[in-house]
Amino acid sequence: MDFHLTEEQKEIQQAVREFCQKEFTPELAMECDKKEEFPWELYRKAASLGFIGIHFPEEYGGGGYGVLENVLVVEEMCRADSTLGSALILGDFACDILLKVGTEEQKEKWLPKVAKGEIVSAGAFTEPARGSDITLMDTTAVKQGDEWVINGTKTLITNAPIASFFITLCQTDPEASPTYRGQSLILIER
Repeated sequence: MDFHLTEEQKEIQQAVREFCQKEFTPELAMECDKKEEFPWELYRKAASLGFIGIHFPEEYGGGGYGVLENVLVVEEMCRADSTLGSALILGDFACDILLKVGTEEQKEKWLPKVAKGEIVSAGAFTEPARGSDITLMDTTAVKQGDEWVINGTKTLITNAPIASFFITLCQTDPEASPTYRGQSLILIER
């Protein structure tokens, strides 16, 4: 078994490295950190080069690559600057869930916008009383007619101030045993 990167993977790695060397400046990182602002212009540049959503299927605006290629992007960006790298790579934070369990309509609506750098996503899992113990959720969702009524509080949600949609973990069946079997992921639009 060959554990070396393919030529194409090396090209992706080099392209990301060159992008970061050119675009990731200490001044930009400091400015984003100080102002607590998301680097939208940088995010859009990265998306225009295919680095955001590189692992999304092509039909959803992605590069059609795999997890390894995505990891190469993450590694190079965070190697160059952890502040800017983390900001960019977390723009598609909840998209892997959407890819795995989302409806076709949801994928078509949201993934191309993320891949183009137009929007970012968020995953709302952590709760004040539970932390990141996702086996127990205080947030509930109850079906009323065609809609879900959600009650609860989430905290420490990456991208919360700027996300266009949230994948939110809720308890939908309080009688389920174990409790996590009664949980659902619900997409909430901003």
